[in-house]
Amino acid sequence: MSIYDRWHKRHPQQDDIPCREHSRGRSVLYPTAEHGQGDRWQVRWRDENKKQHKRNFTKREGNDPETCASAFDAKVKTTLDDGSYVDPHDANITFEAFAEDWRQTRSYDMVRAVRVAGTLRRHVYADPSTLGKTPTGAPALGHRTLRELSKRPSLTQAWVSGMKLGDSSKEQVISLVSSIFIAAIDDGLVNRNPTRAKSVTRPKPELKKARPWTLDQVEAMAAALPNRYAILPYLGAGTGMRQAEMFGLAVDDLEFLSRRPVIHVRRQVRVVAGVACFAPVKNRKEHDVPLADSLSPILAEHIRLYPPVTVTLPWKQPDGDLVTCELIIARPDGRPWRGPGFDQVIWYRAQEKAGITPARRKGERRKAARDQGMHVLRHTAASAWLSAGADIVAVAAWLGDTVETVHRTYAHLMPDADDRGRKAMDQFFRRADDGGSALDVPSGGIE
Repeated sequence: MSIYDRWHKRHPQQDDIPCREHSRGRSVLYPTAEHGQGDRWQVRWRDENKKQHKRNFTKREGNDPETCASAFDAKVKTTLDDGSYVDPHDANITFEAFAEDWRQTRSYDMVRAVRVAGTLRRHVYADPSTLGKTPTGAPALGHRTLRELSKRPSLTQAWVSGMKLGDSSKEQVISLVSSIFIAAIDDGLVNRNPTRAKSVTRPKPELKKARPWTLDQVEAMAAALPNRYAILPYLGAGTGMRQAEMFGLAVDDLEFLSRRPVIHVRRQVRVVAGVACFAPVKNRKEHDVPLADSLSPILAEHIRLYPPVTVTLPWKQPDGDLVTCELIIARPDGRPWRGPGFDQVIWYRAQEKAGITPARRKGERRKAARDQGMHVLRHTAASAWLSAGADIVAVAAWLGDTVETVHRTYAHLMPDADDRGRKAMDQFFRRADDGGSALDVPSGGIE
């Protein structure tokens, strides 16, 4: 590696005239045809594959590798020696161009792929009609190069601060961008993820504790719903199934008469590109839920009053293979329910009728009480299991979730550790023959 003076010749010709501007004392310099044009100092080097590179700088000496040739020269030598070298030309690709290539290689299902593309378009890429702004008017990242973003975490901080989202949603977008930078690092394009820089402050979403319903609320909601859907509060609170899983539950998934009655959670109903489809359950975690004796007759009576409806839908995506199931819960006309439509048409109205959310005043628009949506039934099931001392690993399996997620979401619903400790010691010290009288305490010392 070497630093070259682009403005002056190393081997002048016999009739060349010395440079009057830069010659000093015995240091006589002869101008090149590029004298005074562009940056004067040039660093040349060969990468690990012996490919030659060069880069020009305004200053020869200094500590900033972005503006000083000597500092950049030293940095490249170090990274070549320790194996962390990154080709600066490759890093000149824009974030959007790299992210789009990255997105095409993901093994997402169609719903997830559409969601990721929409998130990047709305909150990361620049709107073509604006100058460096997203469609929401916030600062964008997509038009900037990976190299620029890696070198200047302040650009990422400005993007984070300007994003017009709540903390939880903002953190999801940042995590997506972070994943893209991790891929860029793995590809050797950059050596730093700016979303993890110390100067970038990521939001800390407030962890909201799950609030389960009481049995009175479950029963009130069942009474407020149309009879055809009165089973939902009992089914959700008794199994912890997600809304889309309940809408995808088929009669063949129920085992009433086995030695250990169980519900097999095998599919859900999802909307893909506007089309209702059967799809694998979340995280592809098919699971079984114990069917309680108290829930079995309620479920059986529902099936007697409202026989299962034969529904045929494509699998996973609109052009997928057709799958036919006899659904426990469906519209009277045989169509499957979709979550948002059911909430707006049925669930939110029943919430008001049951007194779970305040009734609207005349002319007032209905406000969606999302923390009282059908997902609260999942919290209710988890609460019932955990408060009764069920093992957290088993609860995670019944919910089709991870132990970490269950602990993070429902730890406050688990029996207090101190209470469990006292109960365990009481059981240990209780005498079986006297109904729990005090222990005989030895009076002598240790021999």
